[in-house]
Amino acid sequence: MLLEDTDRYALRRQGRYLFAELKRPHLVLSTCRVNGGLREDLSHVANHQSCEGVGHRLPPGVDPGREALHVRACAEAGLPPATTALMATAANMQCAVLGRAEHADLSVTVAATAGVLSNATRAGDPAGWHEYPDGSRPLEAPAIEAASPDARGSGTIVTLVFINQPCTPACLVRAATMVTEGKSTAVLDLRMPSIQSSGLATGTGTDQIAIAAPLARGEEWERHWAGGHNTLGELLGRATHAAVTRCLLLQNGVCAELRRSLCGALGRHGCHEATLCERARAELDPETAQLFESNLLAIIHDPQSAAAAYALAEILDLGRTGVLHREVARESILNQAALLAAAVAVAPERFVELRDSLHRRDELDPGELAALAVVTGFAHKWT
Repeated sequence: MLLEDTDRYALRRQGRYLFAELKRPHLVLSTCRVNGGLREDLSHVANHQSCEGVGHRLPPGVDPGREALHVRACAEAGLPPATTALMATAANMQCAVLGRAEHADLSVTVAATAGVLSNATRAGDPAGWHEYPDGSRPLEAPAIEAASPDARGSGTIVTLVFINQPCTPACLVRAATMVTEGKSTAVLDLRMPSIQSSGLATGTGTDQIAIAAPLARGEEWERHWAGGHNTLGELLGRATHAAVTRCLLLQNGVCAELRRSLCGALGRHGCHEATLCERARAELDPETAQLFESNLLAIIHDPQSAAAAYALAEILDLGRTGVLHREVARESILNQAALLAAAVAVAPERFVELRDSLHRRDELDPGELAALAVVTGFAHKWT
């Protein structure tokens, strides 16, 4: 299927492949392991689904070497392996999204695929692999403060970016940072959790990018900058943010409305549905605990309770980063937990009473304290 046709390239989707045939010479910057880096001799840039998101293995007899896999994948799509930059992902090409932005003589198209459920990371999280001359080997598993219990599905964000005007090599490098920022803000705006720490994710551990701009010819001139203060940088950020946000909905079913929940806010701190049910069984009489579990979905998606939960999560983040010093953070956590309990109870006037109740248990870790606040608030809703 032809997705976009310009005087510079034709972008098509064909089965598990999304690729652009370059109609004129381009300067291409990419992270591809084969034909990657900065190139002027490419005829195609492509993205393809190379595996399933969970439990996939190569067929028997298939050479796992990067060159062999590149040649095999290009042959399958009818692409020339010597002049194709090919990226791989577990994401579905049917969920690919085009993001576009224009200003005056500039236009940008971002063709993105994106998944974050199994692979979301925050820049600086503990790594799991180290590269050696003969390949990468796993490190001892890092201690994970709080990872989501639902780590199913594909996890890579791949962006194919097309700029309609010539750019210098330095400009393309700067453009790559703007695309990265656009991707990261899309993930941050959805408050997606890292699976390797209690922080908010900024991407995934396997993200890839390719940016193409036509080589200058005749009277054409090269753009020199793509920062946040000029229009090219703005267009790159906007188009990437829009494409990645839409992809996450199509690929993972993740959107702003569905992130509006108690566990969406506090799951990365250890307050999951299972934690809530365990706390209810420990704190409430059996009949009330059963009532709590039967209504759990409604409880965690209550808008006011979700708002209070996100406020508590922000306090925890500010304490972790040192913006709030330890003594102030501890008291603020207690205050926000009491507000969460009051929201669940639909009784803001009982804030002081609920705070006193939680204060007697403030030795709990943040996830357990949050779960206790939810359960306590539910109990007070009916007393």
